[in-house]
Amino acid sequence: MSMLIRGAEDFLSSAQTLESSLTPDPEAFLKEREAAATFRTDEVPLGSLTNWHLGDRISHSSGRFFAIEGLSVRTNFGPTPQWYQPIIVQPEIGVLGIVVKRINGVHHFLMQAKMEPGNSALVQYCATVQATPSNYQRVHGGRSTPYLDYFLDPGARTVVFDQLLSEHSSWYLYKRNRNMIVEVPEHEEVPVVADFTWLTLGQLRALLAQGNRVNMNARTVLSSISYATPEPPAVIEHEPIGLQGEVVRSHRSGASDEALASAMTWLIDQKATFSLDVKRIDLPRMAGWICDEQGIRHHEGRHFRIVGLSVGATSREVGTWTQPMLRPNPGNVVCFVCRRHRGTLMFLVQAMAQPGATDRVELAATVQLTPGNYRGSRDLPPLASVVHCDRSWVVVDAVQSEDGGRFRHADTRHLVIRVPDDQVIEAPANYRWMTLGLLNRLMRLGYYVNVEARSLMACLL
Repeated sequence: MSMLIRGAEDFLSSAQTLESSLTPDPEAFLKEREAAATFRTDEVPLGSLTNWHLGDRISHSSGRFFAIEGLSVRTNFGPTPQWYQPIIVQPEIGVLGIVVKRINGVHHFLMQAKMEPGNSALVQYCATVQATPSNYQRVHGGRSTPYLDYFLDPGARTVVFDQLLSEHSSWYLYKRNRNMIVEVPEHEEVPVVADFTWLTLGQLRALLAQGNRVNMNARTVLSSISYATPEPPAVIEHEPIGLQGEVVRSHRSGASDEALASAMTWLIDQKATFSLDVKRIDLPRMAGWICDEQGIRHHEGRHFRIVGLSVGATSREVGTWTQPMLRPNPGNVVCFVCRRHRGTLMFLVQAMAQPGATDRVELAATVQLTPGNYRGSRDLPPLASVVHCDRSWVVVDAVQSEDGGRFRHADTRHLVIRVPDDQVIEAPANYRWMTLGLLNRLMRLGYYVNVEARSLMACLL
């Protein structure tokens, strides 16, 4: 068998380990931690938020955390050439980091059961550390962030993954976070404080299949995991069979230097094809939007709203606070279409321009459907009808929450649809078939794969 990239086979073993004595029942642990604290979330008028200033923009009195501004957008991507919208501006680069350690011969991931006020299911598993500088520098005056030094100063520990990656580029302006996985040696003791526990990838995979158990910030970090080998072996020992085996083979295929160079050239062509002119403007200048003390909303009730939230949580660094939140219209869907080509599972991705993207265009899922954005069927994105396919084609179907720290009840249906091998898929020129191995390698280079596609990749662990 060919030499594996460090950790690849071990992570595959972890993905196949569905039970662990360290956390025998991950679902029960979530319920236990939720019962151990009290929570309160109430929507309130924007004008009532403590320490937040409403005017041409919405900002915190400290000048930290985040702000909400207006945006003017012109583009030749999609059916709408010009629009206005509010957007979250958060220039700080936060840390999203997971500590991993081999325990009893299997890699385990240190996860936190964390309440986030925007989640429909309030308490979900998150990364070991999920914090912006405003949080871990304790601008809020609250408690310190556990395990932060594992990522800010990993020392001799192994950094498995470390990259700046984008976040929701329709709702954030140029937002990025540092995604990290740090492995500690087997002999190093890692104290486990309240709300934290060790899970295998197999346990996380089962939770992802249920939906609303693993938060968005954890999913983007988990999407960096690969089972790739430098040279894909003809026969892979102990490889799972069926769809799981095909996913593993897709991780281990199509990531050659030649395939990478071809994909990058194609993506650069797409960036040159699509224009994107974005200007930050004062909130009152947004045509078609109503801004007042109650909130910010579109005059046709489309897209999303900016609402105020009053929060209480005994398990958080600060017990009570208020903040603005973006609340989208319900019904969001992201979907990968995949099929087997020459024995390898391929995924249909698109080059998508989004107003908040750092580099204009990133790879997105086959379908990224936001029902509140469209006036009618003519506005729907290409291939949107595939979400109504025969149920026998569906291999992943789970509702996952988006960033519960900034978005209120932003639930997205995650679909992976495997079409028959002989099915003809007609797609525009900005679509391309790729393996998971190629997507993973592109993701490791930075701003190439958007957060919605990465979230779907995590569901395929």
